[in-house]
Amino acid sequence: MVEFIRQILFVPKCKRCFKPADSNNLCSNCARELAKCRISNPHLPLEKKLDFISGTYASYKYEDAARDVIISAKFRNPAAFIASLLDDISIDIKQILAQNNIDIIVPVPSHKSKLYTQEFDLPDEMAKKLAKHIGAEYSYAVKKTRKTEKQHNLARNKRKTNLVNAFEVTENVAGKRILLIDDVITTGITVSTIAADLKLAGRDNVYVWAYTFNKEKGNT
Repeated sequence: MVEFIRQILFVPKCKRCFKPADSNNLCSNCARELAKCRISNPHLPLEKKLDFISGTYASYKYEDAARDVIISAKFRNPAAFIASLLDDISIDIKQILAQNNIDIIVPVPSHKSKLYTQEFDLPDEMAKKLAKHIGAEYSYAVKKTRKTEKQHNLARNKRKTNLVNAFEVTENVAGKRILLIDDVITTGITVSTIAADLKLAGRDNVYVWAYTFNKEKGNT
């Protein structure tokens, strides 16, 4: 009886539509829709080249179901997303780490003010989950020290200046091969800015993986 009640009260919810989930925190319909957004060969670098980044990877295109999943994770149902994060991308990360001899996993940092309106720091939770599962070293080696305008609200030519002196490397990363973790890559200016700071701090190579890649209009 206790188990029956537990199952009723704690039915897994779909991380996209919040209906009862079949598995991996997805209902059958959303699972099919998410699969359509999967990037072919996610263990291979994207064609997009970013400054100071040795290789850029992503598992899904930022569209349709994948976009809905990320938006839900940020603002509505983060626990379901994190709980099932490894179900569909674990093999991607393992291959990326092995191919590039990654030393540490580092999240793209948020400014502390973000937590006043959004209690969940999604890239940080993703990085912790991935590092623990794979047995890699996790480090919050980069801190965002200045509050900035939201990148998606700015024209492309203003996004670089928006991030000037916004980040600080807080740990010794000399000679380290780093994998930055983010939820979405659009222009890539944020991760390139962080990678430039890491280079100045003596890092060896910086790679980046995001759950989704947003190839917006004009983003080449």
